[in-house]
Amino acid sequence: MIALLNIPQPWVLNLDRTEWQFGQTRYNILMLGVVYQGTAVWAMLDKRGNSNTTERIALIERFLKWFPDAEVKT
Repeated sequence: MIALLNIPQPWVLNLDRTEWQFGQTRYNILMLGVVYQGTAVWAMLDKRGNSNTTERIALIERFLKWFPDAEVKT
């Protein structure tokens, strides 16, 4: 999706944990997004429940493997 949108760099990243409920089932989701024009393109962590620091770092490292030439705004 990021490639299709041709989002200019440097990118602003957004790390967000959210909880959604569908019927009686609750989902805790950790997402990493690239912010573009006031919204974000998301990638989700492949697990349910709360995340820890190691998992959050791993998600960012996975993002950097997908986009090794990414310039991230700090």
